[in-house]
Amino acid sequence: MTVKDHTSLLEGKISSIIWRNSQPMFMAILLLLMYELLESGLIALSSTATLTAFGFTVPITAAMTALAVGTSIRCNNKVVKSACLEKNNLGRNISQTLIISALTLVIFTILALVFSEQLLHLLGNNNWLSSEEAIKAPQLAVEQSSYINNRYFSWLFLGAVWQINGILRALNFSQLASNIMVAWIVLKGSLALLLLLPQSPWYFDSLVAISLVHAISDISFTLISFYLLQRKVKLSWPSLNEFKTQCKQPKLNSILVIGQQLITPLSLAILTIIAASYNHLYVAAFALIFKLEAIILLIPMALTTSMPAIIGFNYWTGHHDRVKQAYRYMFATVLIAQFVIAIALNYTVDFWANSLCPHDSVTIHLKHYLTWLPWGYIGAGCVIVYQSTLNAKDKAITASVLGIIHRLILLIPLAWFGLNDGEYSLYPALMLAHLSSGFCVLYLFRRVSIINKGIPALKPQVTI
Repeated sequence: MTVKDHTSLLEGKISSIIWRNSQPMFMAILLLLMYELLESGLIALSSTATLTAFGFTVPITAAMTALAVGTSIRCNNKVVKSACLEKNNLGRNISQTLIISALTLVIFTILALVFSEQLLHLLGNNNWLSSEEAIKAPQLAVEQSSYINNRYFSWLFLGAVWQINGILRALNFSQLASNIMVAWIVLKGSLALLLLLPQSPWYFDSLVAISLVHAISDISFTLISFYLLQRKVKLSWPSLNEFKTQCKQPKLNSILVIGQQLITPLSLAILTIIAASYNHLYVAAFALIFKLEAIILLIPMALTTSMPAIIGFNYWTGHHDRVKQAYRYMFATVLIAQFVIAIALNYTVDFWANSLCPHDSVTIHLKHYLTWLPWGYIGAGCVIVYQSTLNAKDKAITASVLGIIHRLILLIPLAWFGLNDGEYSLYPALMLAHLSSGFCVLYLFRRVSIINKGIPALKPQVTI
């Protein structure tokens, strides 16, 4: 097994550690989010009908990615804890974690394939297909169905890439994990430009082309990632009895961690259903807006790749003062970064809205979105990073409650009131929901002790 020193997570200035461990993944996350926006932008070059057809699938594919990321977070948390408390069984624990995560995604894949049509119908897709806009492009229904089914078939590989990446980060191989992610997204982006850009000689004017992009890149990097993990860690495959024993252990925290990732896609699905009942243009706009949201929240997203390991290692080895200090730097970084981004976007609304979409009916929604929502993301960013660190300390129930308050209890009712108030009142209503969730984080952080006094201070095991 490759030896990797974890002293850097337990000693030295916390601010330097956060920067050093977040920076490698920053570019990877940025490229990932830029690809998501590129994908929607290339589709927007076709027509508003194509963008709308794609928009109805976004909540579903967001749920797929969320579950893949959820299993990755589970793998990361399991390996961090195992590296601190069960060093001798690390290789076997990693193997068991990967197998259970893969089986979880296989079960969800089967369910999704069985209920694929029902999921799209629930989102309001059938009502749109009967509209005049969709009737003029009858091939879109076939393309949409083929696209989403192909995405289901490659779901396991998407999850595997995320899971192995989370394990590498948990083992402090942050630079390697970042390089894998960057190469993965570069391949995705290159394939997308080759197949979706109208000027390309390999242009494939169909939503199915997007599913091919994902399948080729995800399968390729599953094999590459597994090979690199095997080189870094000598995996010890569990026996059947060991695997049965592992399966019988309580799974509440793991279920909650994975389930948390479905809260956001669920809120997007409900928002899509509500908005589609008012105007299908909202769905077309959401195809871009949901991708923009992730990019604007880049800093918190990048911190979620490093903070769980930093806080997890210090928490489980008894360095509670360093945990408090890490939280202070983490929240300060998010608040300052989101405030600066909000100001910058406020002065460049027209430029970004007109650059992202050529259709005026969609552009007006983007302008209202960019005017209001970046201010709300100051609160949403705090929710994202705080949830990720709560999971690293086995406080999955608190993290789940926070996610439900943010995305379901606050966001959905306020969105409904906004839609009823006026065509563009949705966006200030969503801003208010995100800001309110930020105050919830402040309340929880002040009220819930981050130190579990029942856990004794352990002697750090700093090498793996």
